[in-house]
Amino acid sequence: MPFLVSSGPTPRDVRSPIERALEWSAALSTRQALPWLAAGWASVILLDILSGRLVSISALYMVPLCLTTWRFGRGWGLLAGVISAVLTLAINGFGDGLSAQSSSVPLPIAMWNAAMRMTAVAFLILLVSALRRTFDRERLHARIDPLTGLGNRRAFAIECRKLALGAIRDNRILLCGLIDLDDFKAINDSHGHAVGDQILQMAASALEGSVRPYDATARVGGDELAFCLLVRDAASAERKAKDIFDRVSLALRLAPVPATCSLGATASPDLDNASGQADRPMYTAKQNGKGALYFAV
Repeated sequence: MPFLVSSGPTPRDVRSPIERALEWSAALSTRQALPWLAAGWASVILLDILSGRLVSISALYMVPLCLTTWRFGRGWGLLAGVISAVLTLAINGFGDGLSAQSSSVPLPIAMWNAAMRMTAVAFLILLVSALRRTFDRERLHARIDPLTGLGNRRAFAIECRKLALGAIRDNRILLCGLIDLDDFKAINDSHGHAVGDQILQMAASALEGSVRPYDATARVGGDELAFCLLVRDAASAERKAKDIFDRVSLALRLAPVPATCSLGATASPDLDNASGQADRPMYTAKQNGKGALYFAV
């Protein structure tokens, strides 16, 4: 079975507009995010000036403030919060509502109102920054196989598509491969799942160490690992496939229970061809006695 096949129909998007906006902003680069945030801050400040002291728009400040914290972190959020609080005090005075005229507010009340605004701003910033850390952590966990530390099937598909774009841009071809640990079920049955997990982790570590940080690796099945990377030509692809096979095989020979693996790989400029055909040479390698490499173009 190809390891980039769709898992079924796309589920209906039930995210709220706020969730979609936060995910969209998190994906923006700094260069892309700055104009949006600058426009947001400028709009709110201008509206605050034009609305006068008797009309409060404090809630509108929360939008660019939250987005600044969400995109650039707690430090920048706190700085933006202090600046926004100072601006609102300068524009509207130290009062609240109809008592906004600073001359009509006693000094203790003015100080209390200012402190309350700063406290509310600080709480909001800390809340948003904590939410962003949780968001990043959950997004990372959703893309990582917890046992091996490699990507999961979904993350692998995303990274492969990025590599496919790079192949077109740089006039390269894609090398995709599948690694299957031979007789892995028998190892689990005879020596326990803890030993099996350790062997799988050693194979995954060897695979990750044999490719570049921006290449795609994943655990796509119980004992199946996958990789995808860019190479210059078919000859380079075959050499790289052999290097990966040799390194993973060496790690498995040094495992607590020595094991072997079968590796099948294909190379093509087209992602669907490269990924969709990688399982066939892997099965061929297993049929040739296991512990073997089979490369097909």
